Amino acid sequence: MTTFFWIMEYVASFIEIAMCCIFCGTFLTEEKSEEKKYLLIVWSGIYALFAIILNRINIFSYINSILFILMIVLIQMLVYKMKVWLSFLLTIIYSVILAAIDFMTAYFTAFLLDAEAGYLLHVQSLERVLCILLSKSLLLFIITTLRNLFQKIPIFVKKYVMIMCIYSIFLLISLFLMVELNMDKRNTEIELLLTFFFVASILIEVIMFYFVIKMGESYQEKQKVELIEMKNNMLQKSLDETEQAFKLWRSSVHDYKNNVIALTQLAEDGNIEEIRKYLSRENKLIDRKMFYIRTGNSVVDTIINTKQNSAEKKGITFAVNAAIPEKCNISELDIANILGNLIDNAIEASVNEREPYIDLVIKQEKQFILIKIINKYSGEFSKEMETTKQKKMFHGIGIVSIKSIVDKYEGEFLIRKQGNEVIAEILIPNF
Repeated sequence: MTTFFWIMEYVASFIEIAMCCIFCGTFLTEEKSEEKKYLLIVWSGIYALFAIILNRINIFSYINSILFILMIVLIQMLVYKMKVWLSFLLTIIYSVILAAIDFMTAYFTAFLLDAEAGYLLHVQSLERVLCILLSKSLLLFIITTLRNLFQKIPIFVKKYVMIMCIYSIFLLISLFLMVELNMDKRNTEIELLLTFFFVASILIEVIMFYFVIKMGESYQEKQKVELIEMKNNMLQKSLDETEQAFKLWRSSVHDYKNNVIALTQLAEDGNIEEIRKYLSRENKLIDRKMFYIRTGNSVVDTIINTKQNSAEKKGITFAVNAAIPEKCNISELDIANILGNLIDNAIEASVNEREPYIDLVIKQEKQFILIKIINKYSGEFSKEMETTKQKKMFHGIGIVSIKSIVDKYEGEFLIRKQGNEVIAEILIPNF
């Protein structure tokens, strides 16, 4: 009979650890490989054996319980190495649910059988086997239900994770204290009250966990809305700059037409001296006007000239050496996106520098199109290009967009700091 009891204890420990792995895996990974499944079975078997060794010393004690919790925390951290803190939180939540189920079952069974809960927790018996069957069946039901409820991995916000973690540790301690204070008391009303307390603990923990997940989803939706608004603002800015370029072009055409009319009239009057004076004045004005860069591509011309005008208004020297080959594999939309983001980043980085400058080079180099931009920047530089702004996730959009386009054409994108300069280089095949 003793062997049967220890087999039941081993099966119970195995189920507890396996269910913990399944519970944590539900919220930490979408991966469902056979290799990981077998690994979890092996770990569960090994740790269940360790739990049995602890039970041989004392079937129920607080030291055993703490060691068991540390044990299942460790196994989750080993399996989900990249998500250590989430593994810890989920294990604590699971421990609260497990402890509440075990204590609830013990006190409820004690009430039905007119026995002491302490006896069921400490002594191997058929009554304890009944408790094990009830508690593990309930555990399987709750974990399976939670797994089915959450079909996709939720977003966890750090501050809510911390709150949930502190609350769960407090609730876990409360559960053990309630058992400790009433372990040897044989009172029907207390047993019923504790049973309801344990049920309430499970419900509160699950509701709190659901609340944390919903808050994460709300936070994610808020981020999506802000991201859409930012993209709309970026698009509006691009449209405004394009409109500005067209206004500049229309103004130039208008001025050119007036010049032709004036020169025609002077020529008809035979006033050569006035024509000379007029051309001299226009020549001086042209020197003061913005030099219109031509690269061989009208879209690129518009982007560069607009950005150059914007940079020079901010006191940034903007030098350009650009020529787009006739045969260009990069779509006009993509090259406009690349240049717009690169130059915007360079302007933003240079604006607070002393004697700022930006150098832009676009050319065919062997079988590649080279886009290179150099700007002055004396601040700190991260290889990951982390922004110093508050809403970090939104201000890396430009770099992410550039990388996405470059990857589409199987090109290379490199950005580095050399002295007081940031150099961004893009090589895209152009066969």
